[in-house]
Amino acid sequence: MKKLLSNTIKVFILISYFMLIPKAKADFPATDLDYLGLPTYCKEMHQKGNQGTARALQWEKRLAGNGGIHHYCAGLFTYNIAWKISNKDERIYKLKQAAGEMSYPLEHGIAPNFVLLPKMYYDIAKALEGAEDYKSAIELYKKSIEINPKIWLSYAALSDLQVKLNRPKEAIDTLQKGLEKKPDSKPLLKRLAKLKK
Repeated sequence: MKKLLSNTIKVFILISYFMLIPKAKADFPATDLDYLGLPTYCKEMHQKGNQGTARALQWEKRLAGNGGIHHYCAGLFTYNIAWKISNKDERIYKLKQAAGEMSYPLEHGIAPNFVLLPKMYYDIAKALEGAEDYKSAIELYKKSIEINPKIWLSYAALSDLQVKLNRPKEAIDTLQKGLEKKPDSKPLLKRLAKLKK
């Protein structure tokens, strides 16, 4: 119970941090090309002309309790744009905007059991890792794992970051925990074998 409360407080602090990041400059997708690098539901629910269609309504039903998923989509789009920027400071600023935009649904009524929540925490962590806010990224990868411990992606990203930060023992521990939940995960097995050489 204490650990859960501690983790909840950490996430609340992170969300408060996101509220300080300017969201007004985040980029929203508009064209077919903009939507190419985004999940299908982004286009089908939010592209102009798609609202109210049978497909959009089907996605609304599947993603019930999303609390502003279009902001998450905009954050993903902004994340993609950030990696096209060669100036490091500008890229970091854009990645922080992406993280702030992706966090909007977390601040505005997303359901606690929302199906995409683990992926959202993972994506926000990726943006923050890119912005070199490693401490926050680690916390959010862990939050993603806590919500759904059976998704290998967050274990892989967390262990990669731990290796990058020269923490191989932590990375091995992360991979072993991931393999307890997903014993046949080839990406986790490959990472572990490489670290144990």
